[in-house]
Parts: sequence; structure tokens; C-alpha cells
Amino acid sequence: HRSEYLDEFVRFEGRSYWRDQQYCPSCDKGLPIIRCDDCHGRQLVCEDCAVAQHHRSPFHRIKRWNSRYFEPESLANLKLCVPLGPHCPEKPCASADIQTFTIIHTNGIHTIKIAFCRCESTATPRRVQLLRAGIFPATIIDPQTGATFEAMRLFHTLSLQSKLTGYDFIHGLELLTDNTGVLSTPFRLPSFMIMVREWRHLKIVKRAGRAHDSEGIAGTGLGELAVQCPACPQPDRNLPSGWDTVPEGDHWLYRLILAMDANFRLKNRLRSNSKADPGLGTGWAYFVPEEAYREHILKYVTQEEISTCSGFSALSNANQKNARGLRSTGVGACVCARHTFWRATGMGDLQKGERYCNMDFMYLSSIRGTLVLRILLSYDVICQWKVKFWTERLPQMPENLRPTIPKEAVDLAVPKFHLVGHESACHPPHSLSFKVGAGQTDGEGIERNWAVINGVATSTREMGAGARHDTIDDHCGHANWRKLVGLGM
Repeated sequence: HRSEYLDEFVRFEGRSYWRDQQYCPSCDKGLPIIRCDDCHGRQLVCEDCAVAQHHRSPFHRIKRWNSRYFEPESLANLKLCVPLGPHCPEKPCASADIQTFTIIHTNGIHTIKIAFCRCESTATPRRVQLLRAGIFPATIIDPQTGATFEAMRLFHTLSLQSKLTGYDFIHGLELLTDNTGVLSTPFRLPSFMIMVREWRHLKIVKRAGRAHDSEGIAGTGLGELAVQCPACPQPDRNLPSGWDTVPEGDHWLYRLILAMDANFRLKNRLRSNSKADPGLGTGWAYFVPEEAYREHILKYVTQEEISTCSGFSALSNANQKNARGLRSTGVGACVCARHTFWRATGMGDLQKGERYCNMDFMYLSSIRGTLVLRILLSYDVICQWKVKFWTERLPQMPENLRPTIPKEAVDLAVPKFHLVGHESACHPPHSLSFKVGAGQTDGEGIERNWAVINGVATSTREMGAGARHDTIDDHCGHANWRKLVGLGM
């Protein structure tokens, strides 16, 4: 059936049913020379009818029949103007401010005419009129470029699921607009990336309910935007009354099981600093609060850490990671080991390598305010990390990070796959197989998390400090959400 299908392709791209039509089928007057590629049926109509049919779908792409073939046309050239404001739903008001506007939509990049309403004595700001019409403005003052909410949702979802870059998305829309390079398509990548960053931030605060809080976005606390694991023990949420008074032999029932690790794929080049490119919500979701973290690590600029466990070498290379030209050599993070949810304020940048000062802060930040009877922590170099943690390093930590849970209530283990690489003396005390209540937890879940999040490494490597944090926060939130809705399936 190849020839049959090919013939139908050609017919579909031609005048099809309306090849012999002399007059517009809608008004029976004008010449049927305009076709909309986005309207179902792709009927040929006259210019006036094409405009009339697209008042509520102004971002459709149309073409004109020139007696030999279809050539690109625009609704703006046909005098279609998109009115904004509640007072002018069908046509621009007499005092409207009509401007040429660039719109990024799911089917391409459009140049259209927009009429900003000025009916009210105090005109609604243009950015607000655009937002109410489902168009995200690229700037706050005098916007001339915007993206439809449909385009923003499409890119946001594709980027989270497939790690699609903004460059590839915009370039794809440019090809949909003109696949020959003959036409002049507005270059809007920088504007789009600004909109994407703002969109990500607004979505994460919206989903956390900040719009319904009396303190608004400014009242957001540390880690409040993170998607929490619903299966990990949380008093007043999923624990029975009296959980904290059970016999000691049952403490494992209400134990928090965590895993910690570092990832050197998520590097970041020295493009800008946090002053020029501040995060919109660093510390509100998965990254640690930046100022407190920086103050802490500055105390350990010359800290040397070498592993003495000859069977494992993660820390033996801690200060040998190439940091030239990099703001960050990677990230460290803490997750719940049973369900692999990223922990709130449990992720941070590494400056040299997998140093104790970094990992200590992330671990303690991830359990800030946690009320449980016991903790089981899995870490591939736990045999070295625990040395002097309680006696020397913990007393030097910020007071608000010092846990209330005693040393005796914290069990330490090495992930099962990594344990094989340790000396035999490390095996009995650090094997998850010997930990009461650990079940079949392997402690390697964080490695599987890295495999997913590493898809954004090539993009975030070139970002500024704040944009990178916002982007990784968003991807961590998406990963947690997909796990949440998939629990029990």
C-alpha cells in the first residue's frame, strides 16, 4: 500500500476536496485560497472567513494558495488582531494599544497583533493582561515576546521526562515555522529560557500551596517546596498514637532509613556567581540553604581526607578531583533508602571532592527537625565517615543542625554492591543484611537516582549558579512526584 499512502500524503498537502471549489464554502462569496494547517479538515476559505474563524485560535498557522502551491501566510497579515482584557472579548476597544508581538506556541513561533485594553481608568498592566489571556510574558516592563501556557506546559513536561533542552525545543519550533531557513524567524531562545526559569519556580511554589498561605511566597521555609516521601515515618501524618513509647525491640518499626552519596557528573562551570544569578528558591526545596552552607565549608578550605580502607578508594581521590574552571565538581545528596525520594535540603555542591565537611552538612540538613526513634544511614565510605564524626566534627556544626537523636540510635551501613570492595573487616559491622528491620534494602537506590538526574548534566553544567539550582530542584521534585503516584502500583 505504499503508493496508496504516498498518493494520500500528496492529496492531503494539496487542495484535496476543494480543488474544484470556485467560491468560499463558508460565505459563498470570496475566493477559497486560505487553508489552516491546524484546523481539523483543513478547509479552503476566503481571507475574511479565515479571520472570522480564528478570533479564538489566533496561533494557528495558515497558508495561501498562489495558483501553483501553498505558501506561508499569517493571520496578522490578514488584519487579525488579538484583543486582551475583559471589556474587549471580541474586538479591540477604541483606545486599544495595538502592538506587534512575538508568540511562542506549540506549533511554531508567531508574529501577531495584540491589542492591549485601556478601557479602565487605571489600565491593567500589560503583563497581567497577557497572563490572564494564557500568555507568559518574557519581561515585566513593556513585554514584546511571550509564550502560551500550552507551549510552557509542553516544554516543562518534556524537559522533566526526557531532559529536552530549551535550545532543542526552540530550534524544533523554528523548524516547524520554516524548515527551509528562507523566512526570517525571530530568535527567542534567551527570552524563552528566562520564561522557563520563572515558570519552573512558579509551578513549584504553586504546588506547595504558597498561593493560599497568608505569608505568600516570601514566607516559604527551608525545604517546604520538597515533595515528601509519604511512606517514611512522619509523626502526626502516618504514625499511630503511642509510636514513641513502644518497647526498644520495636524501635526499628519507626526507623528512618537513609542513603548518602556524591555524584561528579553534575559539574558546573564558572559562568556567573550567585550574586549575578541568584537562585529563586535555593534552600526551599532540595538544595541546602546557600549562605549557611558556604559559611560552613569555608572553615575547611585545606581539609585533607584520605581513606585508610585499602579496599575502597572514593575518598582517596577526594582532593584530586579536577576543579579548574569549575564552580562545582559535582553534588552530594541524601535520599530515603527504602523509597529513593530526594530528601528536603539534602543536596549540595562539592568544591573539591567528596569531603567530610560537605557530606556532614547535607546529612544533618536532611534530617533537620526529624522526629524518629532510630536512623539507619547507608554510605559507600561509612567506615571512614564515622571516624571522629561524633567526637570532633559534629560539635563544630551549626547548632540548628545538631540532631537530638543520640549516637546509639544511629545505625551505619555500606550499600550492598559497594560493600564487596571494602576490606573484610568492614563487612560484619556494616552489612545491611545484618541490620534488624532493614529487610532487602540494598542502599544503592541513590545510584539509580543519579542515573536519572544525570540526563540534565550537559545543560546544568553551563548554567549560572542560581539557574542550575532551580533546574535541579525541579527535576528532583518531578522524580519524587512520579514515585509518589507510583507507590503501591
